[in-house]
Amino acid sequence: MPMKKKDVEKLLGKANVAVVAVTAPDGAPHAVPTWYEYDKGEIVFHTGPESFKYKCLVREPRITLVIDTRDAPYKCVVLKGRVAMEEKNDEKRLERMSIAYLGKKDGKRYAKSMSGQKTIVVRFKPERTISWDYGGEEAP
Repeated sequence: MPMKKKDVEKLLGKANVAVVAVTAPDGAPHAVPTWYEYDKGEIVFHTGPESFKYKCLVREPRITLVIDTRDAPYKCVVLKGRVAMEEKNDEKRLERMSIAYLGKKDGKRYAKSMSGQKTIVVRFKPERTISWDYGGEEAP
């Protein structure tokens, strides 16, 4: 059963690991687990300028992003669209994301270890959203 918009927003607002699928130069799919931040209909994540994911996005900016729960009742949101990218050291966002995924102590330590590194900020406003909530299914 599809999720209600408020439930999609709630799921996207949590620190779930997303899987970003991009198209490799040879046309093959390439999928990467990724931390993200969700704010007002926009997904933001970071990547390195030397990463394969970034190189794929430069060539083809269309992505599919999948965010799901790991425990029953399972929920999933699939987002499709195009990204916009800029090279930017957004250390405040990096620290917020690191704390969200790792907790305060480890998150601050991780963010500090990444400080000063070149970062590509990837912004994504989905053009299409697909969702389902297996907890919303009625028993046969």
